[in-house]
Amino acid sequence: MKVEVETVSTVERKVHIEVPWETVQEELDLAYRGLAKRARVKGFRAGHVPRKVLEQYYKQTVEGEVVNRLVDETFKKAVAEHSLVPINNPRVKAWPTLAEDAPLVFDATVEVKPEVEAKDYKGLEVEKKVREVADSEVEKELKGLREKAVVVEQVTDRKDVQKGDLAVIDFFGYVNGETFKGGKGINYTVEVGAGQMIPGFEDNLVGGTIGEQKVFELEFPKADGPEEVRGKKVEWKVDVKEIKRKVYPEIDDEFAKDLGEFDTLAELKDNLRKNLATRMDAKSKRQLRDQVIEKLVEKNPIEVPGLMIERQLDFLLQDAKRMVEQSKDPTLLEAISKLRVEARPRAEKQVAAMLVLEAIARQEKIEVSEQEVEGRISELAREHRMNPKQLKAELKQNDQLEALRYNLRQDKALDFLVGQAKVIEKTMTAEEVAAEDAKDSGDAE
Repeated sequence: MKVEVETVSTVERKVHIEVPWETVQEELDLAYRGLAKRARVKGFRAGHVPRKVLEQYYKQTVEGEVVNRLVDETFKKAVAEHSLVPINNPRVKAWPTLAEDAPLVFDATVEVKPEVEAKDYKGLEVEKKVREVADSEVEKELKGLREKAVVVEQVTDRKDVQKGDLAVIDFFGYVNGETFKGGKGINYTVEVGAGQMIPGFEDNLVGGTIGEQKVFELEFPKADGPEEVRGKKVEWKVDVKEIKRKVYPEIDDEFAKDLGEFDTLAELKDNLRKNLATRMDAKSKRQLRDQVIEKLVEKNPIEVPGLMIERQLDFLLQDAKRMVEQSKDPTLLEAISKLRVEARPRAEKQVAAMLVLEAIARQEKIEVSEQEVEGRISELAREHRMNPKQLKAELKQNDQLEALRYNLRQDKALDFLVGQAKVIEKTMTAEEVAAEDAKDSGDAE
């Protein structure tokens, strides 16, 4: 077999293959021998049909099967011999046909992974955001814990609704004397002043008393609710049935003790501060890794195969795609198309980073041990509450074990880069970090 590989671009190869007639003849002989065993031709015993007769009836079919098999097998062999990594099926411009005593000749074009040689990847200069936990952040965490410890009790010392109350009501809405979808609620609890209902509704509850009906009119928002009531005047009839209030605990030593882990409020605050610091450090490390990837791609510009970008886009938008498939709304399909265009630069950068990390892992001889694979499987098993052996068997059955090993190798390559990077710490306030994160988020969009 003669093979010539032409480089069309960094991501495309044209493979020229010539299969000698002797090989073609052997395949034809093999095909006809197999056919002779099962062919049924009138006037001949099974297994004794002459080849010439078979050729009269089945020549086109047999030759078609032989050509298909030879194209497939010889292309795979050529790919292996020339260390190509195809990312799609080959495109054969002119499908070959057989001719007596002539080689089978065809050209196949295929997209391949680019051969990447990573450069300038050690000592990447990156910035790590460092800041102290602000007292206001600790107080916010305390308020969150206090909110979770709230107790709801019946109001018995008055019958009128006040701002901040939890009012249990029955309500009925009418447009021109007719009810509408969503305009009715029974035993519905409203936190008065929290903005749960349409503007003005909760204000009208203030002063209402248990056992009495309040009647008032409000214009329904033009951009909210059922189509038939938008922008129209709605008459509301509301019966106040109960009034409740939220009772919050005092934030003191007793509150800390009730959480079961602390003796004083100071201990609780110290613990919250440490947890916040840990979360901030984890976020800072993630941002550091993102910066390393950004710098790496900048220093190693490569041509990324279009098909790999499309596959990454499919991955990034898989949830949105499922939503479109389940919905009959044609506008969603248009929205997905727009999202693909917007997300394309991000997908291209991710694929480029993946390819360069692969190259670094190869160049630095970074490998993943079986112990590391087993460790990762155990972590995943704990997360999904599964037996590690069962999870490993499932991964193997679904051909995902090598993908897990690949991801571990990519992570190790990135860890190597972070370890080699020149990290400059930047001390910032909470406000400065928030402003910078918001700017980065806007730039990413």
